[in-house]
Amino acid sequence: MKIGLSLLFIAIMGATALAQSPPTLRIVTETPGLPSDLFYGNIKVKPLRLRPGTNQPITITDIDFFVQQQYIDFLGRFPDTIGFANWVATLNGCPDGGFGETLHPECDRVHVSAGFYLSIEFQGRGYWAYRWYDAALGRRPLYTEFIPDMQKVGGALSPEQEAAGKNQYMNDFVQRPEFKNIYDGLSNSQFMDKLEQTAGVTISNKADLLAALNGGTQTRAQVVRTVIESQVVFDKFFNRGFVTMEYFGYLRRDPDPIGFKNWIDALTADPNNFRHMIFGFIYSTEYLTRF
Repeated sequence: MKIGLSLLFIAIMGATALAQSPPTLRIVTETPGLPSDLFYGNIKVKPLRLRPGTNQPITITDIDFFVQQQYIDFLGRFPDTIGFANWVATLNGCPDGGFGETLHPECDRVHVSAGFYLSIEFQGRGYWAYRWYDAALGRRPLYTEFIPDMQKVGGALSPEQEAAGKNQYMNDFVQRPEFKNIYDGLSNSQFMDKLEQTAGVTISNKADLLAALNGGTQTRAQVVRTVIESQVVFDKFFNRGFVTMEYFGYLRRDPDPIGFKNWIDALTADPNNFRHMIFGFIYSTEYLTRF
C-alpha cells in the first residue's frame, strides 16, 4: 500500500534581493521507484502530506506512514499488502500507540522497527551485501555505495531475480579496483590467507576451499561468497552491520565516528540492548525532522 499524497505545498523563503542567481529546484532520486527528495539549492524541501480528501497532515508518528517507511528504509521497497496490514494491525493493537521504550517491549514501535533489520529478507539481502565490504575489504560500506548495492540484490526483486543478482554481484565485486588491489597477484594459498586475515576470522573449511581453487572447481568470487555466507562471518559483523544500518536506514547518511563507536560499545557490552539503540534513533530529532 502506498500512502497517497493529495497535495504538495512548497514554501521557499529567504531569497534576498542581493541574490544574483537564485538557487534552482532539483529532484534527487536515490532509488528508482521509491520517493524522491526535492531540493531548493542545497536545502531539502519537505512535502506536506495530507490524507486524501482531508486537510489532515500525515506524519512519521502515524502508524501507517511509520510502517511504510520501515519498508522503504530497510528493505528498499514499498510494502506488500499482507505484510503492511499485519504490521499496521500489530501497532494499532499496542498500548499507548506503540510509543515508549520499556513499558511494552513486546508491542511497540521499537519492536516493529527491529523486526525489519532482523527479518530474513534483510539478513539475506542488505546484510548479505554489507558483509562483502567488512569481510573482504576490511571496511564498512559508505552510504552511497550501499544504497545501489541493496537494489542489486534486494528491493522489489523476486527470489529468482535475487539469486541472479547475487551471482552478478559476486562476480562484479571481485573486479572492483579496491578488491583487486588487495588480492591480485597472490597465489591461491596467499589469497586464502589474505581473505582470512582481512575478515579477521578462522575459515573452518579453508583447506577445502583452497583445493577447489587449485582444482578449478570454484572461482575466487565463489570462494569469497562462501566465506561471506559462513556463520562465523555472519556473527562477527552482526553488530557492526546493525549499527551501520541504523544510520543508513533512519538517518540516510554515514555514521559519525563517535556515535558509531558508542553504539558498538553498547552492543558489545550487552548484545540484547539493541532496543535502546533503536529507540535512540527513531525518537531522535534528526529522524523526526527528516520528514
